[in-house]
Order: sequence, then structure tokens, then C-alpha cells
Amino acid sequence: MYSKINSIMINIQNLLENKKHLKISTVIFAFVLVMFFSPISNNINHTIQSFFKKTAGNSIPDTNIVLIHITKNDIEKLGTWPLKRSYYALLLNNLNRYGIKGIGFEIFLSDNLSFQTVYNQLLSEQISQTKNVLLSSQISDLYFDGDQTTADSIIYPQPKSANKNIVTGHLNYKDKLGIYIPTKLNIGDKNEYAFSYAAAKIIDSSLTADKIIKVNFNLSWKDFSNYSLLEFFKLAEEKDKRLNDLKDKFILLGVSDPSTAKFISTPNNERLPGIGLHAIAIDNLLNNNYLNSSFIFLSSFVFFFLFLFVSYKDFAAKDITCCILLLAACIILSFLIFVYFSIELNYSAFLLPFAFLVLIELLIQYWESKTELSTAINEKELLKISLLKKENSLLKLQEEIERAANNPDDNLTKKIDSLKNEISELKNSQQEDLTPAAGLPEPKNFNGIIYISKAVENVADTIKKIAPTNATALLLGESGSGKELAARAIHTLSNRSENKFLAINCAALTDSLLESELFGHKKGSFTNAGADKQGMFEAADKGTIFLDEIGETSENFQVKLLRVLQSGEIQKVGDTSSIFVDVRIIAATNKNLEELVKQKKFREDLYYRLNVIQVKLPNLRERKEDIKILANHFAKKEDAELTISKAVVKQLEQNDWKGNVRELESIIKRAAIFANSENRKIIMLNDLPPELVKFDKTNLESLILESLREKKFSHSSINETAKELGNLSRTIISENFRGIFFKFYCENNFNLDLTVNQIANSDEGEIIEKVNSKTSTYLNNIQKDIRKHSTSNFEELKKIFQSKYKNLPQRYHQYLDEIIQQQLRS
Repeated sequence: MYSKINSIMINIQNLLENKKHLKISTVIFAFVLVMFFSPISNNINHTIQSFFKKTAGNSIPDTNIVLIHITKNDIEKLGTWPLKRSYYALLLNNLNRYGIKGIGFEIFLSDNLSFQTVYNQLLSEQISQTKNVLLSSQISDLYFDGDQTTADSIIYPQPKSANKNIVTGHLNYKDKLGIYIPTKLNIGDKNEYAFSYAAAKIIDSSLTADKIIKVNFNLSWKDFSNYSLLEFFKLAEEKDKRLNDLKDKFILLGVSDPSTAKFISTPNNERLPGIGLHAIAIDNLLNNNYLNSSFIFLSSFVFFFLFLFVSYKDFAAKDITCCILLLAACIILSFLIFVYFSIELNYSAFLLPFAFLVLIELLIQYWESKTELSTAINEKELLKISLLKKENSLLKLQEEIERAANNPDDNLTKKIDSLKNEISELKNSQQEDLTPAAGLPEPKNFNGIIYISKAVENVADTIKKIAPTNATALLLGESGSGKELAARAIHTLSNRSENKFLAINCAALTDSLLESELFGHKKGSFTNAGADKQGMFEAADKGTIFLDEIGETSENFQVKLLRVLQSGEIQKVGDTSSIFVDVRIIAATNKNLEELVKQKKFREDLYYRLNVIQVKLPNLRERKEDIKILANHFAKKEDAELTISKAVVKQLEQNDWKGNVRELESIIKRAAIFANSENRKIIMLNDLPPELVKFDKTNLESLILESLREKKFSHSSINETAKELGNLSRTIISENFRGIFFKFYCENNFNLDLTVNQIANSDEGEIIEKVNSKTSTYLNNIQKDIRKHSTSNFEELKKIFQSKYKNLPQRYHQYLDEIIQQQLRS
């Protein structure tokens, strides 16, 4: 198995070492994705185009177009929908007085409404007296074949049956990552022009356009000059002079009532009715600024060769900034071409190569740093072996020379001297760089938060600004990132600092216990309530209360918390009267509360009450520069003289730190114990957990799983895997497997069946049964131990369950925490 792994690693190494070929291959791969997987490129292009439109803002609409739209209010006051056609006749009669250029009905006048019969003649007469009337028609199905568009059948509006000379236009379009309107349709032996194209031809008879246009939503429909129907009737009755501006204008009539009209969403129009869509399409046609897609194919090759050139010249290998500058240039150029010329380019043709090149560059950098560390560790092991051999040789030579004490051999003496020199040199060279990590910048200490990074500096600045206020604060951050320290800092710098700061972990308690702790209870309100109890809110009056893991609370509790936030009113459990408290609430969570609100798992009103001021705490992966000063700080807490070697600092900076600062502190505490046990004042690599130094975490995880799967999770599979992976301890393998299960179980939202299938990775019932048996035992042991103890407080249980954490690798502790908390909740 090692030979297979070595072979794979060598192949990867060879590939990564040939950077130029790798980057060229990456660009070619990205180009293939762009050209042959259209859903990927289409979605990227649509997203970028929406961004361009929002950034560019709204254009000024064509002044030749005026909208008269029928609102909800109009329909309510004029009867019901559809309106009586006598109103349309009245509208035409009024418009004729102002010398309009024409009018388009973006309303289909159906022939199937019997109650309209009495008004149809009146409307037909008025249409015949009005110049350039355009009515809308309906098409059954559209079929796109290149630039040709056909349909099965057409339904004309009622007035056309009385007057065949009335001009009509279809309202149909295709909505697929953009709105496409065929300007001309073939329906058997008939042709039908698009409504928007026919309207534009009335305004400008010399107009020509492509056979299919893609609408450019570069403006808002409400920016057109517009009136509601009743508003127009009122102005006409009052003979308002503003209507004189309608001379030589094209009037577009349609519906904007949300319950009647069909709406679409665009970057500049959250709710765009049909009248707005066709108004923008007419504007596009008149100003020739509908979207031009003819350059997409050409731009794909231009961008491809540009990034191919960059990869060939290997600029990115010297500085990734080159790629970023090239990306910025492509974005700016594409934006200007889109805004000023309405030309679409294939934006995915530069975004995908850029993303892949950056990914490859980061991968190369990661591999190089990892290889450097692995080489150092391997060299160290080889030097140890070499030193051991030479020391054994020296012992044998010394024994020889002792036996020949009366007649010492000069050659033996020379060999001994030579070996002593070699051993001395080897000892010097094999020693880890025990030089304490020098050049550590002076750390800043902000109310217990140790840092030098800009990310934490920004958090500290925010806390300084918000602390003097009484506003509620919401702290967001991963577990172990220092949310409670931040909450204490807010309290310390506030006007409440002389009063109490109380903290509680909402996830660690059941609903009833949480209410009792926070609100207090009356004697006899529940079993074992032997006396009145003051709640934390009452105890923290005029002070601050910190609610950690607020995202884990139930809806019932959230309602009660909302009441406190709104009025400062609390009610003890079992009490009918209320008391008022003045408490500043600081909440914290490692969950995405916005997502929980969408899923109806967290009250929206409570979220907005808590989220008055939001402070996001960076995780340790985002503040790598703080790792060495934090590690040094924790070491000094254990022993003022204790230092950390450069090799250890380098290894610590390589770690992912999913447990953040809390995990780092635990590891330094462990290392300090090991160093002190050997009377050393410096922490060395050997003091770190084996899995942190010897193996890449994810690699060890995959190696263990792969080996156990090969052995079909047999009874001897743990022992065999331990031998196979270099005579490791059986405990290391079994505890890592236990941790792997805890991790997968949490990631699968505590679904045992999904987790068992993921670990087994097999359809064989026997294998699944073995994995199920083993993993169920882990869960049953936890459940059994929880039932054994009377407490349901998570922090207390965690202390009791120290044996369960003892041999479990540190990186899996957070998952065991989650499982215990889940078992407590259920």
C-alpha cells in the first residue's frame, strides 16, 4: 500500500514541479469547460452581466414613449378585470385631441367575452378614427431554429375580426438567462412581427433590427413618462396643459396591477410588468442598444490566448499579482464595452482560467511548503538513524581498544577519533532548530484578546466604538474564536462595567433549565424547586448578560427573550407577576442566523432585535500572523521561562485550527507538560501531538479509512491497519476511527444511516452491519453515560467525560461536543 501511495505522491510532485506545463494545461481545461459545458459559462455570464447592470445604473429612457398603465386602484374603481372596452374607447377619444403618434395595446382584447359585445362596436369605431393603433396578438408555441422562429398558430384580437387592416404584434418571448424577442415570426404562410418591433416602426419607419433581439434592461420602466389610467382621465377632464406634451408621442397602454399582470425580475427592476418589458424593448430598438451577442465566440478565443500567454511566460509563478491585474483589466474592459456598446463578451472565458490559475498557484505554494517541512522531518529521522549506527560502531571500537590495552592499534585510535568527530557533527546537525522563535513583535492585549493582526485590530476598534452605547450586539464566529472574550471587552469598556457580567451557553441547557437559569423560578413551580431562585437577568440588572450559542434555542424561548429585548420585562417560572430589568444583551453564535431565519428555525423579529450591531470575529485561519504570538503567550502562562522552537512555530502555522484559539491553547498546554517532564525550557516538535507533526490530518484520515475498507472492517482490521501504517499504536487507529465517525455523523446532521453508508462505502450488507454495530456502540456509550448522571449541563458533563476526550485526537473534540449537546437536546 505504501508503494501505491508513494507512486501517487511522486506523480503529483512531478506534476506540480513542472509549473509551466501544469498552468498551460489548466488554462486549456478551463477553455474546454467554457466552450463545451454551456450551463457553466451561461450562468457565470448572466451573473457578471447582472453585476454590470447594477453597477452602471439606469440609462435615460426615450422621450418618444409614454406609458399609461392600469393599476390595482384603477381596476377597483372602474369595476373589475377585464375592464369594459368603453373605457379604452374613451381613452382613444381623449388621446386623439392631443395629436399622438400612435398607441399600442399591451393588453390582449379577447373575442370570447360575451359581456364586451355591446362595447366592441364602440371601440372598433374609435380605433378606425385613431392614427397608428397597434393591438397585441397571442402565439401558441415558439420554436427557435438558429435565427428563424416559427409558431403553430396565432390568435388575433377581437377588433381585427371586424377590421383586417388593424396592425397587430405578438407579445411572446423566450426567458432563458435573458429575454429574447423574435422580431418576426413565421406561422404557416403568415408573418407576425413582434409587438415591440411594430411599435418602434410606428415611431421610426426606417428602423431595422436583427431577427431575434436580446433585451438590454439598462433602465427602469418607472423612469418613462407615465400616468395611471384614472390619473390620465382626470388630467384630460381638467384639460391639464401637461397633456400637450403627448403630441407626436407613442402611447403604450398596459397593466401594472400585481394580481393581473405577469412580472419578471431584472437587475434594475425587481418587479417588471409586461408593459415595462415592452417599453424597454421599444427603447432598445429605437436606440439600437439591445444586447449584441455576436462577439461571444470571438472573445472566448481572445481571452483564452491571453491567459495562455501569461501561463507560458510563467508570470504567475513569479507573482500572482500579474493574474489579478489581468483579471481587473478584463473586467474593466468588458464593463466599458457592455455599458457603452451593449456588446456581450464571454466573461467566463477569463474568470474560469483566472480561478483555476490562482487555485493551482496556491496548490503549488502549499505543496512546496509541505514538502519543505516533510523533508526536514525525514532528514531528522535519517540523521537519528545514522547517529545511532555510528554510536554503536564507536562502542565496538572502544571495546576492541580496551581488549588491546597493552598494544593499542594506531588505526583503531584514529577511527575512534574520526567517529567521535562525526558523531559530534551529526548531533549538531540533527538537532531541531532549538533557537527560540526570535523577532516576535510585541503583542497587543485588548482586554485579554492577544493579537497583532489587522483583522483583530478592526474588531477591537469596533468594540471601542460600540461599548459605550446600550445597543444589543451580535457576535459571529466559529467555536473557540474568542466570542466570550469579546463580550467581556464590550462590558468592561461600557458604562455598566461596575455591575455584573454574566455568561451562559444556551446550547448546554434544556429549554426548562435555560428559562429557570435566566428568568428564575418560584418555589414549587416544578419538581425539586424547593425555594425561590433569582434568575440571571435579575442578577445582572444594570449590567450585561452574554448569551452564547443563541442559534441553538427553541422558538418558545425566543419568544420570551424577544419580550425582554422589547420591554425589559421578565416573568419567573411559576410566577404570574412581571418585573422589569435594565440589562444589556450580547448574543453570540457560530451558526448562520440569516439561513436559520429563512428555514423558519429562528424568529426573524428576534434576529433583527439582536443584530443591531454585528461583530464578526475572525477564525485563526484568517489571522495566521497571530499564531506564533498566541502560542508564545500560552507557553508563558504555563512557565514564564518556556520558549518555542522555530520548527514548532512553523508546524503550528501549517495547521488548519478548526478549533481556533481554544485548540491552540490546549496543544500548547500539552506540549508544556511534556517539555517540563524532561526539564526543558523549550517546546520541541516531539512535544506536539503525533498527528499534528507526522501526518497531514486529512491524509491520515483517508489512509485509515482506505485501509479499514480494504479489510472490510473485520475484527483484526484495526491491528492490521496499525501495522500497515508504520507500526502505529492500535489506540491511535481506533481513536482516529472514532473521531472520523463523530465528524461524519455531525456533517450528516446526526443521520446514522447516511453516516454508516458513507464510512462503509460498500453495498455489502455484512460490511454495513459491522460498521453500524461499531458506530452504534459509540453512540450508545454516550447515551448510557448521560443517563447515568443527573446533570444536563453540558460543561459539567464535559468535565465528567474527560476519559472520552483523552485519546481522541484534538481535531475531533468539537464534533464530540456537538454530539453530546445533540443528545442532551433530544
